Amino acid sequence: MILHIAGRSTTVYRKAISLCLALPPNGKESADGGDTDRELKECVSVVIPALNEERHLGQLLSDIQRQSRRPDEVIVVDAGSCDATVRIAKHSLATVLHGEPPVARGRNLGGYSAKGDVIFFLDADTRLPKTFLEDFVCEVERRGLDIACPRYLPYDSTPTIRAIHAFWDAMLRVFEGTLPSGAGHCIALRNKVFRESRGFDPSLKFDDIELVRRLSKGRRFGYVGASVFVSDRRYREEGVLRTFLLHLLMALAFALGRFEWANHIAYEFGDHNC
Repeated sequence: MILHIAGRSTTVYRKAISLCLALPPNGKESADGGDTDRELKECVSVVIPALNEERHLGQLLSDIQRQSRRPDEVIVVDAGSCDATVRIAKHSLATVLHGEPPVARGRNLGGYSAKGDVIFFLDADTRLPKTFLEDFVCEVERRGLDIACPRYLPYDSTPTIRAIHAFWDAMLRVFEGTLPSGAGHCIALRNKVFRESRGFDPSLKFDDIELVRRLSKGRRFGYVGASVFVSDRRYREEGVLRTFLLHLLMALAFALGRFEWANHIAYEFGDHNC
């Protein structure tokens, strides 16, 4: 059994490294490649908290390297992984910091260490279209946003799950001005705004949504047109109806500003055991 697990981990590691090493270094793509960066004023940092994410991290780092506008800095904050997560991050030339659970602590460590004007917080299992960062930052600059979130689309999913995501996307935009919200899959905000705050709250299970709600007060928040692809694992593993109803229940708590209530809901984030 030990040999089987080790062999599987090595295979995943080799696949992830091959994705990272096949890519060119940071910078603009050549004219022959067809894409060049727009003139963007903002320096961009990407922060990725991770714990035993060898199956997903390499794909995200590959997506980042393929961006038409690559970030100026990529920080992976490892929370004590016992798989190949750290090796994959180092081979991608990302800066690796060592933190601890919960994920809010990793986000804070990476966010306060970031040097870019705009910080993107990404979950390790998120996937990015090729022009995501370029499109996102251009709209943030054009609209003068302090905090922004994209559209969250399920990656390679079923029509039912896609319809549910479309419903939540519509709800987010309806309440954009009164109840700003966003998921940890992807949240972007100005470095100055983050540094002046107390960051993500480690005592909350849904620290991401609370941070967006808190830091949006008195600042310019908006949803942009760019989309990220997110995992639908929870719907597949726990059932579509159950997951949808749980999200409805939590949405009520968030609407009332009672983020601590959600701590008591049976809603765990991934299986991080080796």
